[in-house]
Amino acid sequence: MSNQDSVCFDLHSHSLASDGALSPADLVARAADYGVTALALTDHDTLAGLPEAHEAAKQHGIRLINGIELSVRHDNREYHILGLGLDIDNGQLFERVESQQQARVKRAQEIGRRLDKAAGLANSYERTCELANSSAPGRPLFARYLEQAGRVRNSRHAFNRFLKQGQSAFVATPWCSMAEAIDDIHAAGGQAVVAHPHGYGLTRKKLRQLLTAFKESGGDGLEVAMPGLTRQQQELLEECWRHFDLKVSAGSDFHSPEQKWLALGRLPPLPSEATPVWNSFIH
Repeated sequence: MSNQDSVCFDLHSHSLASDGALSPADLVARAADYGVTALALTDHDTLAGLPEAHEAAKQHGIRLINGIELSVRHDNREYHILGLGLDIDNGQLFERVESQQQARVKRAQEIGRRLDKAAGLANSYERTCELANSSAPGRPLFARYLEQAGRVRNSRHAFNRFLKQGQSAFVATPWCSMAEAIDDIHAAGGQAVVAHPHGYGLTRKKLRQLLTAFKESGGDGLEVAMPGLTRQQQELLEECWRHFDLKVSAGSDFHSPEQKWLALGRLPPLPSEATPVWNSFIH
């Protein structure tokens, strides 16, 4: 786990407000059970779960950090930028969230339309909205719907057959640029962090190109402490935060208790010489 003065940080988690399996309150309760004392709720392109999470954090005696995971478009690919330590009443950030949510709704409607045709279903969008309790369900929720409808064996099968790039129900979304996301996060007093840098399938050269653009756009940090990293991945991330002079962050990217390998707070230690991103908003 990642500690500073015996604080256990987990700065990347998801609730039902986006594509997580637990309500914000249940997520906070689970984090407390797992020994997390400082948790960031970083739902995709929404701040909706934070009020409930704050109430639960008071009950459980843990620190709740305002966060978000903004989807961005860079070099014709989707990447994710975490915003941590945010003022959620900031107008510029609020406008960005509204814009991203509208884009999510349009994408979800188009995914549903394509699934109706490709999978021989009816009202896929509406049924997935019911499942997600949201008008902007993400692809993991469509995967769950496909599984319940008996069209796929599991989530991975759903992505491979219908939902990943190149398949019949994949829909690219006109997200904001990386520079815009970083600017919005900074306007809200937050720190901008590249989420799960190992998760994009990038070569060393491509990752360095991404981080060059991130740094030039004013980005602050890199997520380096995550479950399941190989030694090779750890060494590459260490090379990157050193070279680009980035702060470091730690997060499980928790979505569901079923993902046993992404347990809350079960994180490797941060590099001792690095500057933790939370130094900027936890004193």
